[in-house]
Amino acid sequence: MMIDNLQKLRGPATALIIAGSLNGMIGLLALLGGLMRLSGIGGRESLPVEDAERIGYMTSTVVTYAMSLLSLLLAPVIIYGAVQMMKAKNYRAARIAAILVIIPFTSCCFLVGIPMGVWALVILGKPEVKAAFNSNAWVGNNYPPQPPQNW
Repeated sequence: MMIDNLQKLRGPATALIIAGSLNGMIGLLALLGGLMRLSGIGGRESLPVEDAERIGYMTSTVVTYAMSLLSLLLAPVIIYGAVQMMKAKNYRAARIAAILVIIPFTSCCFLVGIPMGVWALVILGKPEVKAAFNSNAWVGNNYPPQPPQNW
């Protein structure tokens, strides 16, 4: 029964790992492209002449780089949660990873992440999967045995 529940977790957890990896790579590439643009390696570009266009250009640039940085910083959180989901160890981290993949401001590739995150949330919502996380919570800890009650 436990192995069957772990098999149910493998697919969505792998999908979350892929989504987290894509987020990290796209965020890193966007930030590196921005650094190249700021340093002038790719050539100088001219800012729009109109004030409204310049404000829009600067705002979109800042938002794009902020989103890329956030995506890069949250990619390890998503991957960690996915690994915990695959092992059925940390339900909360798995659920957070599935939610982060869906949110557009935390994920560069949220269009790919939406179906993956929804799939993971549906699987995580099943009672037998929750039971697998709960039954696996005490496996592997090295607490000393409790003394008998008649002591």
